[in-house]
Amino acid sequence: MPFSWKNPLKALPVLLLLAAYAGAAFGAAGNVQFVIGDAKLITRAGVTRALQKGAEIDEGDRIVTADGASAQIKMVDGGFIAIRPNTDIGFDTYRYIGKEDGTENAILSLLQGGFRTITGVIGRTNKQNYLVKTATATIGIRGTDHEPMVILAPRPGQVAIAEPGTYDKVNVGIAYIRNEAGSVDIYRNQVGFAPETKAPPMLLPRIP
Repeated sequence: MPFSWKNPLKALPVLLLLAAYAGAAFGAAGNVQFVIGDAKLITRAGVTRALQKGAEIDEGDRIVTADGASAQIKMVDGGFIAIRPNTDIGFDTYRYIGKEDGTENAILSLLQGGFRTITGVIGRTNKQNYLVKTATATIGIRGTDHEPMVILAPRPGQVAIAEPGTYDKVNVGIAYIRNEAGSVDIYRNQVGFAPETKAPPMLLPRIP
């Protein structure tokens, strides 16, 4: 019998294939474990709503936390992300189909603020598949517990808490920061820094 959408049994394999493709293209990235304070979820479509415990985070979503607010996300690959106050983070790509086959991929964009993450399966083997992108640099890992942070230039009347740029503190494992001027590896209990001036990344002499 030829294929027909009117025949459910014949159509089922095609529907399952389409559902799998849609899930891979715009699937769930993680699930909110808890929220403290004023945190917002901005969807790929631009819809803004309060971030709540149990909410699903999808590819393309952003989370924005206000002063004093924080949230923890359990990612689909078993990783955790603890989002700090005054942070704007985007889950540009987060794909994991349940196994390491080279298709797993995570790209996060950090516009300001910071987070701490214990990475999951993504990046464990294919480490080039996990990246954190900021305005001044890209952070990569070699399996790690690390804390990226972006400090913006202060607005008029404000005082800078530290030099503007991209920071990353490594607690376990190894990470790196790179920009157009160079790259630096970051080991346990070290902090890497890429300034807004586009100068080469460097290791700081002490943890800020």
